[in-house]
Amino acid sequence: MTEQPLQIGSSLIPLYVERRMKVYLVTESEFASLSTLNAQTTTFVSIGLALISIAVSIWVNAVFYTEVPPAAAVAKVLVSPILLLVGLALFWLAWRASKSRTSTWNAIKTESASSGASATA
Repeated sequence: MTEQPLQIGSSLIPLYVERRMKVYLVTESEFASLSTLNAQTTTFVSIGLALISIAVSIWVNAVFYTEVPPAAAVAKVLVSPILLLVGLALFWLAWRASKSRTSTWNAIKTESASSGASATA
């Protein structure tokens, strides 16, 4: 059996490559704003989901109690609804941050399209 030399690298050699991309000019302040809105959306959704999960967990555990301890009764009646409301408020804040991020992107796209049209004219 003959040994072939070890070939390193790609076995495909591109002769011609072309790629068309849209490029948007994003200022540092817009980039910081988009990053902050992304972080807010992620944080609000994560914490809101955790709080709603805790509230549902309290209610599910309360279903299986034969004798309800006083702490569990307070958690079921008072703590769970508060956690649920705070979780829903956080989801609303996440929606607002996402909506603001979308409007910022739309403004960047609109401004980029209008300046691109004037540059080619």
